[in-house]
Amino acid sequence: METNTKYFVTELVGEVGTLPSLAAQVVRLTSDPECDLGELTRVIMSDNVLSLRFLALANSAAFAQGQEVKNLRGALVRLGIRRVRNVALLMGMHDMAPDADAGRGLDMGEFWKHCLAVASCSQGLAWQRGTANPEDAWLAGILHGLGVTILAQRTGTEFAAVVDFARQRRTTLVEAEMRVLDFHHGELGGRLLREWKLPRVFADTVEFYPEDYVAGEVDAEAVALITELRDAIEIARAIGFGDSGDRTPRARLDDLAPRLGLAGPALEALAAKVDREVQDMARVVGITLPDNLFAQSLAASQQAAARVGLEGFNDTLVKEELQAELAAARSIQQQLLPQAVPQVPGYQVAAVNVPSRSVSGDTYDFLTLRGGATALVVADISGKGTPAALLASTLQASLRALALVMDDPGDLLAAANRALYASTDPERFATVFLAVLEPGGGALRYASAGHNPPLLRHGNGRQEWLPPAGTPLGMLPEMEYPVTRVTLGPDDVLVVYTDGVTEATDSREAEFAESGLLEIVVTRAHTPPAVIIDAVVQAVHAHVGDGAAPAPDQPPPDAGDDLTLVVVKTV
Repeated sequence: METNTKYFVTELVGEVGTLPSLAAQVVRLTSDPECDLGELTRVIMSDNVLSLRFLALANSAAFAQGQEVKNLRGALVRLGIRRVRNVALLMGMHDMAPDADAGRGLDMGEFWKHCLAVASCSQGLAWQRGTANPEDAWLAGILHGLGVTILAQRTGTEFAAVVDFARQRRTTLVEAEMRVLDFHHGELGGRLLREWKLPRVFADTVEFYPEDYVAGEVDAEAVALITELRDAIEIARAIGFGDSGDRTPRARLDDLAPRLGLAGPALEALAAKVDREVQDMARVVGITLPDNLFAQSLAASQQAAARVGLEGFNDTLVKEELQAELAAARSIQQQLLPQAVPQVPGYQVAAVNVPSRSVSGDTYDFLTLRGGATALVVADISGKGTPAALLASTLQASLRALALVMDDPGDLLAAANRALYASTDPERFATVFLAVLEPGGGALRYASAGHNPPLLRHGNGRQEWLPPAGTPLGMLPEMEYPVTRVTLGPDDVLVVYTDGVTEATDSREAEFAESGLLEIVVTRAHTPPAVIIDAVVQAVHAHVGDGAAPAPDQPPPDAGDDLTLVVVKTV
């Protein structure tokens, strides 16, 4: 997997190529400690638009102090070499970005607002903390979004899937990228910056800011930039300035400001500085923002926090009413699940569905096919809660109707895919595993629409994972789903599950994983399917509770996702 990932990152870097020529020349000249100001002026003057933008920036309120500069050389002197470098890189990066409405699910206009705010916050934090080069902190803040702009521009549906994953799982963009692409935008950005021969400190900062690193892996200068960058991202998200693509809960500003040393006047001073910086730099790339937008967002965030206490009583009433409605919906959904497992000659069968909320986006079913055979189905709808539960019920009804006229698992999934694609939007899809149990326990035939590989533990002790061979239902209109036949022997155990089992995490974000499932199944393989299911569910709850199983009179801890299991054992 590592080889493929590195090849894909290398491929993207190759597709992007070098910086736009003018930006590359400016960066080359400004990187020289003895920068030739005359040559730098001539290079920038070759582009009238860039020249005018440098003049406008030098005469902005943040730099002019009432004194107008009328020539480009004077503008460059006023701005300083590092600021000139930063503006050139900003424009080069913006030129490579997709249009605001082509962000594959992420509004790129809002993303640019976020990056500009992060850059200015990074610079402001560096200034308040006495860091030697605040301009470097600003540049790190802009460059941290480089990989996102490239992914949005060049990976099409893959980046759309990343954004959807982050939205549905309420997680970070980096976590979604790792799940969908097996690499994150920081790695891609870092590789590009190395390709462009920028100082290593920026490449290291961009690559490592989203992840953990060991002591000595990056130098002290990069560590300082990473710290300022991470703090600036938290501030911009807490205030709600722009859109980073992250969907985890925002930090509360009241908690964040004191921790970062920004209580009281320090936060107000930072907001005023950020507003000036963001507006000036936004104009450089042609983005128009209202005056004092950052300060207004800050004030709105503080007012929203103040309202929480006043609205608490009403919120309690609303939540109680909502809980009653969800309990009724859960009761209806439970009635749609099979009320008993089928009696199939040659097999023992057990199943369970445990929702993470009052209603579940998981479902399971047992179908009686046209020829009389029994098929088991396990499905996982994207998202959770009521929308996912409604789609799960729709899919269940479709499969039951199709089973009356079909008996091939691949044909069933293909027909259900067409129906789901026609009746849902592209952000909704379902992974499905469907297996037909051949009479007598001798074999099964299965098809999979992108579902987690079921575990098959043979009676002789050998185990295998049955791989998926098709895309999830509802993503593409015309798909075929290959059928695989698997021979079974005595005491074979098939465990079909949803990712709520393997992706359940403890307080350290460690997953239960396939290894946790395998361990339980191996030790309980000699027991009936119902016992295996109980052992897996208890182990998942203990894992989420950091090793402590819930007391008999207490509800189990929320595993974070719906949990469904179907276990079949040959006899």
